Order: sequence, then C-alpha cells, then structure tokens
Amino acid sequence: MTSASTIKVERVMFGNDHDDTKWIVLQGSIEGCPQVTKRRTINTAALADGSLTIETEKAKLVADVSEYHARWVAVQQAMAAL
Repeated sequence: MTSASTIKVERVMFGNDHDDTKWIVLQGSIEGCPQVTKRRTINTAALADGSLTIETEKAKLVADVSEYHARWVAVQQAMAAL
C-alpha cells in the first residue's frame, strides 16, 4: 500500500469566479497511476458554517486514493498471475 506522502493533493479550479467561490475541488493522485485519481467537491457554505474542514476532506481524499491504489495493485498482481 502507498504511504500518504506519495499522494499529491491539489486544488482544481473551475476557471470562473462564481464557481471557484461556491466550490472547492480537491484532487488526489499518485504520479504514474492515473487510474486512482479521485476528487472531492466541497461546498464553501459548509466551510463557512463549520460543518466541514479542508483538513478533514483532504484526509478523506488521501484515504480514498490509498484504498483505490491498493485495489489497483491487487488487480494488477492477480492479472499477472493468470
């Protein structure tokens, strides 16, 4: 399984002020493995009212990417054993 340090988290912009103000899109990925790239979309109203935090959403994204990477590796190993 991949450690969290190899997972890159970045913000993806919509490219217009309206949507970039209403939403924050975080993307988690592992270099060289686009199959496990995942995104989380955060409504900024939830940030404003305190019901969500960037830290919590980032941690969930990292966990999702780690899980998908472990699954992807398992499938690759299983297919190699056919």
